Amino acid sequence: MEVCDPITTVIVALNSFEPSPDDTDIRLYQLFEGFRSLPGRDRVAPAMFSLLERFPDAEFGSPGPLVHELEAIPGYLPLLRDSVHRQPTHLTVWMINRVLNANLSSDQRGAWLSELRAVLEHPLASEQTRRSAEDFLEHQGAKS
Repeated sequence: MEVCDPITTVIVALNSFEPSPDDTDIRLYQLFEGFRSLPGRDRVAPAMFSLLERFPDAEFGSPGPLVHELEAIPGYLPLLRDSVHRQPTHLTVWMINRVLNANLSSDQRGAWLSELRAVLEHPLASEQTRRSAEDFLEHQGAKS
């Protein structure tokens, strides 16, 4: 029997994860127990974004373990941008809003606001995701 390293175990679990209305939060929190102490945890970020993209309107928490763990991975922002380009989701739009709440240069702020605006026209964005993007643009005072 082959033993996988903890990072591979998390990736495999995320790739086969199916949300359910009853225990999604609990299962994800269990999956990520001790995750932040693992070396190489940045290798899991693509699988985390893939899960969000496969189930764009699923309830994964508010914002839940996926968002908290992604935001704790250094260098996740380009992956967030790529994910929103592929398949915007309520949580990835929420993550952009959280980025916009930080102290950013005007160029960075403009770029992330453009990402939110693009969600409004994205062909794969659900109505929920579009509404979230609109709400966050309004919150950021940049609905133009």
